[in-house]
Amino acid sequence: MKKALIICLLVGACGGDDKHELFTPKPECKGDAITPYMGTFPQVINTLNIGSVQDGFDLDGDGKPDNKLAAVGSLAMSAIQSSIKNTEIVIPIEFFNLPAVAATSCVKFAIYLGISDADGDGKKPVQHNGDCNDHDPNIAPGKPEVDGNHKDDDCDGLADENGSDNSPNTTETTDMDGDGQSVAQGDCDDTNPMVKKGMPEICGDGLDNDCDGVADRTEDGSGNSIACDPFSTTDLQDIHLDPLSLMAGQPQIAFTSGTIDKDNKIVAGPGTFSVNIPVTNGITLDLKISGATIEGTLSADGTTMNGRLGGVIDAKTADTIRGLNVSQIGLTPQQSLLDATFANILGSLLALPKANKTILKMYPDCRTPDIDVDGDGLEAFCDSDPNDDVKEVDTCIDGDGKVYKDEKDGSGNVTKQCTEFTDAKGKPLFVDGISVELNFTTTKVKSLKPPATP
Repeated sequence: MKKALIICLLVGACGGDDKHELFTPKPECKGDAITPYMGTFPQVINTLNIGSVQDGFDLDGDGKPDNKLAAVGSLAMSAIQSSIKNTEIVIPIEFFNLPAVAATSCVKFAIYLGISDADGDGKKPVQHNGDCNDHDPNIAPGKPEVDGNHKDDDCDGLADENGSDNSPNTTETTDMDGDGQSVAQGDCDDTNPMVKKGMPEICGDGLDNDCDGVADRTEDGSGNSIACDPFSTTDLQDIHLDPLSLMAGQPQIAFTSGTIDKDNKIVAGPGTFSVNIPVTNGITLDLKISGATIEGTLSADGTTMNGRLGGVIDAKTADTIRGLNVSQIGLTPQQSLLDATFANILGSLLALPKANKTILKMYPDCRTPDIDVDGDGLEAFCDSDPNDDVKEVDTCIDGDGKVYKDEKDGSGNVTKQCTEFTDAKGKPLFVDGISVELNFTTTKVKSLKPPATP
């Protein structure tokens, strides 16, 4: 395979009998089935970062580590760290067929998203500046304050505040819910006796019990969570899973053929891993990694793990990541991550390979990903007019040399991206991608719970 891979890289196209796809999933090993909430050693990822080039896995079998995304690790670091601190990234893990940490030829584990938006208003509790009542979709940050309903509709910690200056209401002096505090005295929900200023926060009830403006979270003066912190090592929390973690009752992300050796080193994959990283103004980066392999070391008591995860961000996925504004890499909200990578300066920063000479004669400045996932030669992604002001990929060239262009309507609007083309069986054609490696650590949690309900 290595010789065939080298030939593919040299000529830029391989097909027919030479085709050899990477990342073929292993069959599930024999052992206990994965049943959500019934696993052992529940944990949550508490640190996550893009590793160095040397940290990368050898994904293509050439004997060298692969981690092209290392070049932008420093740019993404602050966003990832901030998102974890503010509980915008909560990734719980639980193990199966593992009653005790010991060498085994079959361990399984599921990876979830934690903390759900139970009332569907787009805001989650626990997060800094998050929802203050996850039982009512009419209550959330940014919602209009409803005068006279005795509730904190806009999550500023005050109920029925006065006018545009949001000063506390001093006229509603009747204690409506019998908890000893009126709206004038600071009660931010005078319809619920479990909510008032100074009340201890009850973790997991979806209410802003202490009237600090966020449900299931109490903060210090710097915005750090000092109560209901899912990453706390001293006050362990139950974590409610996001419904998006599950499909038909089963985890969306699961590794079903792992092993643990005598040194408690766990190895599993290939599989799929996905994490949503909030960036700004409600925009999230859906970091989906195919061919994901995980290596890590479990502590002897199963409470923590140091690990690394490697795989590929494929072209089709990169083309769906839109709405971001990252001036350092020339990415605008109108462009996709694919555009910034192959039609702007990010490709140079990542040192992505130039396409072969045949392609460059037709489309100058085309680049290729670094990992040939489907084994038919590296795909190329091109801006057909690199000299104009529109820095976008509009031409995709498959590993066999076939050219696909964006389809447009009569007004020039793109109706189908070239990365969306499929083969006769409906399988995506453009799955080659950019290698990435993530380092992570975990800490223990109390338990995993079903999605919260309003």
